[in-house]
Amino acid sequence: MSIDDLLIEAQEAQQQIWLIRALNVAERTNATVTVRLSLTSDLFVQIFLSERSGRFSLALIGPAGRLYGRDREHGVWHRHPFEQPDHHEPTSEGMSPRPIHQFMAEVEQILLENDLI
Repeated sequence: MSIDDLLIEAQEAQQQIWLIRALNVAERTNATVTVRLSLTSDLFVQIFLSERSGRFSLALIGPAGRLYGRDREHGVWHRHPFEQPDHHEPTSEGMSPRPIHQFMAEVEQILLENDLI
């Protein structure tokens, strides 16, 4: 995925997913981008992509820090489970061709199941 592809999907997600209140490109360089999708006053999704290293991170962030996440580092995906967000849990599956939409579906389920929205 390129930076431009990520930004296009983030904009589509903002228009299509009811949870997303606002989109902010927090930082952008020639090789990296950090995007924040605001959900509530104290919850947001942060997305980071480095085209150079291939690192790709998606995280649900709350007042105390990361609540849930998925990362690709060195071509391998792992999860930070909701119950233990500091834990790295290897996953055999990667992400769909629309990773932001997939991640937001996972976030929606977590938020609803735990009465966070």
